[in-house]
Amino acid sequence: MRTLIFEKRKYGFELLMDLHRFENNPNVFFDPAPHTTDFFEIMTFEKASGTIELNGHLLEVAENSLFFISPFQKKSCKIPLPGIRGFHLVFQNDFLSDFFDDKLFTYRLQYFYNSQHPQYLRLENEDYNIIRLALNEIIAEIKNYQNDSPHILRSLLYFSLSKLNRLYSKWYNISPDTQSNSIIYKFKELLELNIRTSHSVEEYCNLLHVTRHQLNTMVKRHTRHTTKEIINNRLLLEVKTELRYSHKTISELAHALNFSEPNNLTRFFIKMEGINPSAYRGNYQNDSN
Repeated sequence: MRTLIFEKRKYGFELLMDLHRFENNPNVFFDPAPHTTDFFEIMTFEKASGTIELNGHLLEVAENSLFFISPFQKKSCKIPLPGIRGFHLVFQNDFLSDFFDDKLFTYRLQYFYNSQHPQYLRLENEDYNIIRLALNEIIAEIKNYQNDSPHILRSLLYFSLSKLNRLYSKWYNISPDTQSNSIIYKFKELLELNIRTSHSVEEYCNLLHVTRHQLNTMVKRHTRHTTKEIINNRLLLEVKTELRYSHKTISELAHALNFSEPNNLTRFFIKMEGINPSAYRGNYQNDSN
């Protein structure tokens, strides 16, 4: 599967972010084949049509729609280029963690690493105009890069990401708080790092040095889901991704995801999805064809 790599020195100096308008980029291309990137993306469509498949969701590209893609998430895009308008913001994790001196910053944003809700948002015109103004200012600052540009970019980017977090949280009726106890964000990070081997609440409690009650209270307040629901949803996403994009047998997949035996994976998948893994894989391949 193709993996797109971030170009750090596009402008002749190292900058771990980039932003451009689709209509002004002669190299814009939407890959209809499944692919990944090693960077974060926010695609903002002012005028467009088509679909994006992301995290198992087939999502409509429409006016004022936004898509939030985390590194190495698999996606495919079927978007016609004629008449397209909008923005493409990309950045590597180090850019934000170093910029804001907070290695958990991306985990504070509800629209990244979210397996409970689609990483998708559609804005009202008033809200979109605010975001558009900030993004245009970022583009102008990159083009006119000066000694104080990092400070201006920091403030504009922080505003844009935080404003979008509020709007996304309101859309899905979840907490917009980015300053909660850092344990909740550390849990999100550990979930991404360990989901293929660790499936129980107790394992994450041990890693975080908290009780089950403490973790569940924080997770429920922040996501409106229990800790076990969050773990199961993330594990389900991992299984579905493997079924869609790999050729592993069910037995091989069970071993790769640390299920004690293939039947346990099958039971988990049927309980969560209402269909057995082989049938799910067959349905996806038929739909793709």
